[in-house]
Amino acid sequence: MEFRRILAVGDVHGYADRLKALWKQIAFDDKEDMLVFLGDYIDRGAAPVEALRFVQTQVERYEHVHALCGNHEAMMLGYLKEYGLGRTLLGHWNVWLMNGGKVTKAQLAALPTEEREALIGFVKARPLYFRMQHGGQSILFVHAGVHPTRTKQTSNDLLWIRDEFFELYRGAELVVVGHTPTQAIGGRDMSRNVPLFLPNNIIACDTGSFLPGGRISCVDVARYLDLRADGRTLTEEERASCYMQSA
Repeated sequence: MEFRRILAVGDVHGYADRLKALWKQIAFDDKEDMLVFLGDYIDRGAAPVEALRFVQTQVERYEHVHALCGNHEAMMLGYLKEYGLGRTLLGHWNVWLMNGGKVTKAQLAALPTEEREALIGFVKARPLYFRMQHGGQSILFVHAGVHPTRTKQTSNDLLWIRDEFFELYRGAELVVVGHTPTQAIGGRDMSRNVPLFLPNNIIACDTGSFLPGGRISCVDVARYLDLRADGRTLTEEERASCYMQSA
């Protein structure tokens, strides 16, 4: 099936109001569009459970909405498996609490048991990647990236990789990622709060929702591929027409 729009939403990190505002901008149509949430719905922001619920609702409502697991969801699941919600022991998975997980943990603990278990079950069912084609171009949606020299990827690669992927990836497959804020790619620049369309076949969609001036972004991958079909370099205005944002 050829979709009118192929959309990718970058890291949310608990900013539910921004996510809902962005969703209104998107005006998703399940008959013509396909959308992938790239992970990291929780932590850092004030409303992680609300954000996660919102993503869950869209996945369950629409056939062509998909949601991937991010490294923050993986940290949460690791912590819950090791300690549960009723303990605060330090240990390997305490890295989750140190990276914005305290609010998420508290909000999960406050939920009725049945609702909490359903939400955790939704997170457990999230895949690590989603692959499709558009106009003969293979597209891989994944939270962090892929290891550029391994033929068999590990979950650690797909959830955590950063610099090695951006610097060394030379694959023919277009890889659409979140995880690393665009403000941190190619040198720190806090004003770089827009998606990046990199020359080595990478689209970076995490525009630092939790950073000062950060946003949640949605990239239209199909439009980007259609515009670059003749092999030319896109203008700044053309690149800007390939995404929408909620501050």
